[in-house]
Amino acid sequence: MLDNFIFACRFNQASCNQANYSHFHHPIYGNCYTFNGKNNSNLWMSSMPGIKNGLSLTLRTEQNDFIPLLSTVTGARVMVHGQDEPAFMDDGGFNLRPGVETSISMRKEALDRLGGDYGDCTKNGSEVPVENLYLTKYTQQVCIHSCFQDSMIKECGCAYIFYPLPKNAEFCDYRKHNSWGYCYYKLQDAFSSDRLGCFTKCRKPCSVTSYQLSAGYSRWPSVTSQDWIFQMLSRQNNYTINNKRNGVAKLNIFFKELNYKTNSESPSVTMATLLSNLGSQWSLWFGSSVLSVVEMAELIFDLLVITFLMLLRRFRSRYWSPGRGGRGAQEVASTPASSLPSHFCPHSTSPPGPATSPALMAPPPAYATLGPCPSPSNLVEASSSAYTLGEP
Repeated sequence: MLDNFIFACRFNQASCNQANYSHFHHPIYGNCYTFNGKNNSNLWMSSMPGIKNGLSLTLRTEQNDFIPLLSTVTGARVMVHGQDEPAFMDDGGFNLRPGVETSISMRKEALDRLGGDYGDCTKNGSEVPVENLYLTKYTQQVCIHSCFQDSMIKECGCAYIFYPLPKNAEFCDYRKHNSWGYCYYKLQDAFSSDRLGCFTKCRKPCSVTSYQLSAGYSRWPSVTSQDWIFQMLSRQNNYTINNKRNGVAKLNIFFKELNYKTNSESPSVTMATLLSNLGSQWSLWFGSSVLSVVEMAELIFDLLVITFLMLLRRFRSRYWSPGRGGRGAQEVASTPASSLPSHFCPHSTSPPGPATSPALMAPPPAYATLGPCPSPSNLVEASSSAYTLGEP
């Protein structure tokens, strides 16, 4: 079957055969073949860039074996993907035109996302609540198709033929499931609007490998060489090509360069960067150093001490009472300032006795109301009328 589809195969200037291909069936495109996949025992490596060091195929594109209504396009469909990833022919790939040589140059690109606190991605899909039906490397497409197949089995009672068959399930058949078509289109509408939650459940992988393709086309074979080329192909494959140009197509896939591009995410602010920025700002605005830190601590300590002393002085001035003078002293301390005399002059001839202790003296007078000092006799009378003293 493969010999009737691939007339010639060369990779890195060496011939390849059926052992280098793995077969799978697609509901629309029919028989499909994967070259250099993970199921092959010997993997081919490309050591140099250029068209001569890549894969070169000559394919049969006759339409005699095509099934009508499945595919209305003539030629072949090709997709480039990773060795550990399944081929989604509907989601990606390109078509080959008959009578045309298609040259595809590739460049590998890798994307590394940050997971954990920096982004919502998964490393291997182990924490995604969807079973991988493809048994391959986790990709978002694998998860989405598996999620839809799981919903199809739960809602419609059978599996969709485009996706892998889970255990203890069967593909939809009109003889057993009369209304599975209506159920499928209803489920497809819910899937497109994400009412099934597949796009929410299936997180992006943290590591993604892709290939950027550039295509070039030319008429093949030329008019002067087509007879010789068809004769050589017929002799090699024991098959007579009758349809000439419309029955063949040529494909070249090669690396444009062996360098590959990597896009990596990195945190814009890490803990080390944050501490460094804070230290820089502190040094800029406060001239931070060991001495500055000590001075700042001393200043704060001094402010606390001064505040405490002021509060303590205010407390003492409000609640402290003298301890000497007995009952008379207590009466003097409780005498309002309005009842005290406005004239006061010290008597230089008589020293203060126990009855006139300094602790019992009145507060300083109002200097604006001071007048001439009265005579000693008057002073005694004023004093006796202002104070009620008792003996100790």
